[in-house]
Amino acid sequence: MRWSIQILMITMAIVLVLGTQYGSATPSLKISTSKQVYEYGDFLSINFQISEVTNNTIIIHIIDSSNKTSAPINLPINKPNSTITSPFPFYKTTFDPGTYHINAEYARAEASTSFDLIDSGKIAIPIEFKSLVSTLQQGTPTDSAYAGIIRELINNNILTIPNYNNQTSQVHIPHWFKNNLRWWSEDLISDNEFGMSIEYMIQKGIMQV
Repeated sequence: MRWSIQILMITMAIVLVLGTQYGSATPSLKISTSKQVYEYGDFLSINFQISEVTNNTIIIHIIDSSNKTSAPINLPINKPNSTITSPFPFYKTTFDPGTYHINAEYARAEASTSFDLIDSGKIAIPIEFKSLVSTLQQGTPTDSAYAGIIRELINNNILTIPNYNNQTSQVHIPHWFKNNLRWWSEDLISDNEFGMSIEYMIQKGIMQV
């Protein structure tokens, strides 16, 4: 009987120790991006895999090629495999080309990954310009109003016009192109198609801004 009691106590002690270790174990964390290389206009998508769901949030920092670190981003996670996609794409006005690193932490577990952002020549126009065009079209917009928006796109390097001189004394927006503006504002024409058409017309002298 004495041996049985001792064996039982030893067994319980082992179970207790193992249970404590298991309960305090740090969940594993893995992160990856949907692409290794992104272009302007692409949406950043990050996949998180955790071994155990806790009441913690995943905290991420994004570090650009100049080692500038973003403010901490807290993401609630309620399942072992989750994918988070940015609500806005990469724009030239907010992101420089280069290598970006993502550091993540979840319940003391840490993981990191990286991706490259390149300027492939693809045109991505920030959503605020589209909103501005939509607002103008609720009234009676002038050529000058449209030209002002296009000049902003050029001056922010969103559109590329070699040898562009914004000191022109004349402004001319073809009447038929105003339909393109409306179609673009309604997402019927892509940023890239719309931007390339503007670049072509300015370079050929069809449009003056």
